[in-house]
Amino acid sequence: MASKKFTRKIDKMNDKVCYRLVHKYYLWKEGVTKKLVDMQLIRLLSKRFFYLFILLFRFNKYPRKVQYMMPKDFAKRLLGLYHFHKAGIPRKLRSYPSLVFPVFEAPEVTIIIAVFNQWQFTYNCLKSILEHTGDIPYHIVVVDDGSADETASCLQHCENITVIRNEQNIGFLRSCNKAAGGVRSKYICFLNNDTMVSQRWLYHMVNVFKLHDDAGVVGAKLLYPYGLLQEAGGLVNATGEPANYGRWTDPREYQYNYLRETDYCSGACILIQTQDFLTLKGFNEQYAPAYYEDTDLCFAARFRLGKKVFYQPLAEVVHFEGISSGKRAEKGNVKNYQLHNAKTFVNTWKSYFNRFSDSNLFDNQVDKFSRNRKRILIIEGFLPSYDKDSGSRRVYELIKIFFSLDLEVYFMPEFGGAVEPYYSELVTRGVRVFYEQQYLKSKQEMLREILPVIDYAWVARPHSNEAHASLIKEQKNIVWIYDTVDLHFLRLERSLAYDQSQHITKKDIDVLKEKELALSREADVTVVVTPFEKNILIKAGTKHVKVIPNIHPVKKGTAFPSFEEREGLCFIGGYEHLPNVDAVLWLVKEIMPLVWTQAPGIKLALLGSHPPPEVLALRSDLIAVPGYIHDVSSYFNNSRLFVAPLRYGAGMKGKIGHAMEYGLPAVATDIGVEGMGLEVNRDIAVANTAETFAAEILDLYSNRERWMNIARHSVETIRRYSPEVVQGLVKELIMGVAKQ
Repeated sequence: MASKKFTRKIDKMNDKVCYRLVHKYYLWKEGVTKKLVDMQLIRLLSKRFFYLFILLFRFNKYPRKVQYMMPKDFAKRLLGLYHFHKAGIPRKLRSYPSLVFPVFEAPEVTIIIAVFNQWQFTYNCLKSILEHTGDIPYHIVVVDDGSADETASCLQHCENITVIRNEQNIGFLRSCNKAAGGVRSKYICFLNNDTMVSQRWLYHMVNVFKLHDDAGVVGAKLLYPYGLLQEAGGLVNATGEPANYGRWTDPREYQYNYLRETDYCSGACILIQTQDFLTLKGFNEQYAPAYYEDTDLCFAARFRLGKKVFYQPLAEVVHFEGISSGKRAEKGNVKNYQLHNAKTFVNTWKSYFNRFSDSNLFDNQVDKFSRNRKRILIIEGFLPSYDKDSGSRRVYELIKIFFSLDLEVYFMPEFGGAVEPYYSELVTRGVRVFYEQQYLKSKQEMLREILPVIDYAWVARPHSNEAHASLIKEQKNIVWIYDTVDLHFLRLERSLAYDQSQHITKKDIDVLKEKELALSREADVTVVVTPFEKNILIKAGTKHVKVIPNIHPVKKGTAFPSFEEREGLCFIGGYEHLPNVDAVLWLVKEIMPLVWTQAPGIKLALLGSHPPPEVLALRSDLIAVPGYIHDVSSYFNNSRLFVAPLRYGAGMKGKIGHAMEYGLPAVATDIGVEGMGLEVNRDIAVANTAETFAAEILDLYSNRERWMNIARHSVETIRRYSPEVVQGLVKELIMGVAKQ
């Protein structure tokens, strides 16, 4: 373990040195700095070779893929210059393989690419689209703006795309407007031909519109081919001067990896709704032939349509900048229009520049659109896998509530990294996720950077609160909210009382109990999920306790299948939670044999993630153990009963509420329904022995009238845990602690 920690530390230090080498070299190569060789470079190279020497004798696997390469490339790798490498410059080929694009009956996005010569870059761009855009229906329109090279002839070998040929060069802006006039898809994506897209790039951009009704324009994260950041959205200061945020820095840094409102995004890759583009009459032709048309479009979307401009970090696009127009404004090249159009832009929009910030410093412009919002930091064990366990689902619903209360949401998982699809969905919703593996910093280092801007720290479970309480308390402006999720000591006390052979002693539980109670007294507010647990804490001397229960969205206007259309039983639970394993073993070994004696054909589905060997061994002709299923609605809609024979545990059981969302009558134990305020035989059936549990299953399974009564009341009762109701509780909590 010590050797792994040591090599991980060396990996981080080596990574930082490589970044500094790449940064220094390319700033010199781009002409930003004149001096390359100096003492700093010598020190960096010395560190690089020292770390490489250590890594040759590492005790565990090197984290990066080792590849064979040409001597020149090997030398760059040795110097650290390939550490962030994304793509090589496309080379001209004697012949180019044909590209056959898919045909979609109703494309959601039209990708418009205006090109002028440079066929090898256009081909590289088209090939990357074909390889990385399989999850969104799209169609490509290429506007050949009078190319004189092989572009026209080679485009004939690209199947299922539309090619528009301009006999004379009319420029980027007019070519895009010309192509957009015939678009029928919901969205238009403008993409430069000197780009190379990455996996799911278009999906992530479209998803911003689907999760944010007020989205007007969405732009991508642009990277240089050597791996440094080119743009994480564009900023405009109070005098109208623009800048590409993050240029030539490390694209993995936290500040470049959350969805952010921004002033503009580069037209190298932007997405807009077709109707909005047409309403604005396309790119403003006063900027023809090119430059500032993208900035002007973003300002028009915000200030004329009342919509927002978003930078989407998940959509990564390599941009070979300046291939057609040059990198610097010089007499005779297209880039020279940048200087003229800058004045036009300022004159058009000067009354809007200081509406959100009157600063000329670009660092002050980054979060100007959210400056007046309060900020809440959530610390949890993992990213919320909302389709796998009820605790995660509660956190996920709380995040949506925090946004509805106009809070900026930060999230730090204690363990794991960017687990998909949960990471991408959180980022696209606007959550600022930061985690140890990505940012090459410890959790303590990251928290020291983030906490000064945080207003509320919502920290779940005792171990996280114990680990970070001292740092949180250093910030006098932060309200510390301790979310117990459930009282761990109570769950373990019940577990030990149920089974004396547990690998935990009464003394261990007492130590944990004292720790939990001390934290609850120390925090500004302690959150529990049931009134039962609230009373326990109040009796133990905790003053500020709030109940924030599980959250169950109501399925409005849904017609559920009838009694006659359903059959079988189902259970759901994450099997890493031991009470769920115990429940299904008791169900199958003691309860179901009694049921099958009188109703031998009833089938049982044991749903849930991570089933252990003892659960998998229960499979039979009557018992299905499908493992993790993303969408379990078919089971809840088609089963006649839900069963939850929990014999120990604590907190509110999300599985019961989940069944009630679907109007699915349930049989549970007293432990299962604890804290929900359910009325027995009205909202649910309750039994606590194998015999009575089996009897309830048999009666409710065959008694249509009783089944209909519980099904109807289930849907009515679960409304008390709807997002709208819980939002009121959260708002009361937030406003209450803000006044203390």
